[in-house]
Amino acid sequence: MIDISMLDKFKDAYLELLKQRSSEELDADDLYLSEGYSIVESIQRDIRNLNLTIELFLNAKENNDELAIQASLLRISTFLSGIYGVFYQAGEDVDRYTLLPNTEDFPENYKIPEYYNYPIK
Repeated sequence: MIDISMLDKFKDAYLELLKQRSSEELDADDLYLSEGYSIVESIQRDIRNLNLTIELFLNAKENNDELAIQASLLRISTFLSGIYGVFYQAGEDVDRYTLLPNTEDFPENYKIPEYYNYPIK
């Protein structure tokens, strides 16, 4: 099972950082992420719906029911787009940090210090 629980913790910490570092008031309409929004719940809901719709597709395919196949494929596409959209929009919000006026230029040869024990090199 994939653990996505850190996404909401990240979102809350990131929004706090963005507010602290921003020289002007953040417009909530410009951000996808918000304090009352749960990334985890959104993804879990879409994954549940996706799984239910995949079951529908498999049953429709088994029964050779062309209309139910097409309906399930349309819904599968919608749920996949929703999951993609959560990550895409969250990524767009994360990229906003580099646009803040006081953000330092990121050095080309930066390496994360060993004391963080970050396993991905």
